[in-house]
Amino acid sequence: MASKKLLETDVYPSDPFQVWNQALAIEVELAKLEHERVYGIDRVIGLVDAEFRRKFNAQRERIAEAVQAQDEERLERASRGLVAAYRALTKWAEGVGLQKMPEIDCMEHRMQDGSLLVVVRDRTMATWYEQFRKEPGARSIWTLAELEVVMTGPTLTQVRGIKAAIPSATMVPVTPQGSSGFEEMANDIDISKPFKGGKMFDTKTAERAKNERRT
Repeated sequence: MASKKLLETDVYPSDPFQVWNQALAIEVELAKLEHERVYGIDRVIGLVDAEFRRKFNAQRERIAEAVQAQDEERLERASRGLVAAYRALTKWAEGVGLQKMPEIDCMEHRMQDGSLLVVVRDRTMATWYEQFRKEPGARSIWTLAELEVVMTGPTLTQVRGIKAAIPSATMVPVTPQGSSGFEEMANDIDISKPFKGGKMFDTKTAERAKNERRT
C-alpha cells in the first residue's frame, strides 16, 4: 500500500522535500498497518477518551502544517510523533485488554464505481469485518449464503449452466449502443379496427401448396 502510494507520486527530477516527505510517510503508514493488523482499522481511536483522540488528531495536523511550510525538521518531528501515537494506541488497547482482530476469512474487490465488494464466509465473519475493518468509503459485505440467493435467481441460473458447460466463459458488462431503429417508425396501424389495407399474402394459395407438397 505504502510503496504503491510512493510510486504514484514519484516525479523526476525529484524534489528533495517530497522525497523526504514520502520516506517519512512510509514509516507512518507501516506503524499504522502494524497497529491495524492487530486491533482493526479505525477501531481503537473510537474507543479512547476525547483528550487522547484530540492529541492524536492534532499530531496528524502537525504533519499537514509541516508539509505546507516545506519544513523538513518539523515534518520529521511530526511524523515521528504520529508513529509514537499509533504505538500509544496499541499500548492503550493492550492495557484495557481489548479483543484483538480475529482471522477474517474474506475476499475483497474494488469495483469500477470505487466501492468495495467484500465476500465473507458467514454472518459471524460479516459482523467481525464490520467491527474491525472500519474503512472509509462505500462498501457492501456479502456472505456466501447471500450470494447463493442471488445465484439461484432465474437469470444467473442460466449463467451458471453456461459456466458449468464452458468453464472459461466470462461475464462482461454490456452497454446498449443506441436504439434498434424501430422506435422511430410511426405506428399507423390501429389493431382495434378492421384492417382496410391491401391484401399482402394469399394465405389460401399458400395452404394449398403446402398440402400438395405433403401428398
